[in-house]
Amino acid sequence: MVKTTSEVFPHEARIVRSSDYRMLYREGVKVPSRRFVLFGRENKVGRHRLGLTVSRKVGCAVTRNRIKRRFREIFRRFAGEIPGHYDIVVNVRSGCADASYHELRAEFLSAAQRLCRSGSAPAENW
Repeated sequence: MVKTTSEVFPHEARIVRSSDYRMLYREGVKVPSRRFVLFGRENKVGRHRLGLTVSRKVGCAVTRNRIKRRFREIFRRFAGEIPGHYDIVVNVRSGCADASYHELRAEFLSAAQRLCRSGSAPAENW
């Protein structure tokens, strides 16, 4: 199956550098949720970016990868509903593996809205 361009999670939308993760943990806004903790900060890149951390405590590799695919899909489809331009890191908690896609979507969008209301300032050097 070949994915069209609109279905791809582009490299530009990912947080990949460990320095970006460290900066978000240190200076970003922390939004706890039942199944995950969301860290975020407004950026000057001009688009939302997503980073995911899923510990081995959550489950086996198959479970961890399924959770990451779900969050990427939620982010890809619903990033337009998040105002501004944010770097977002999702730290998954162990209870996340039992949640359905729809439950994760509702919880993620709720946490993202709380992040936006918190009023985090954009980073100087991003």
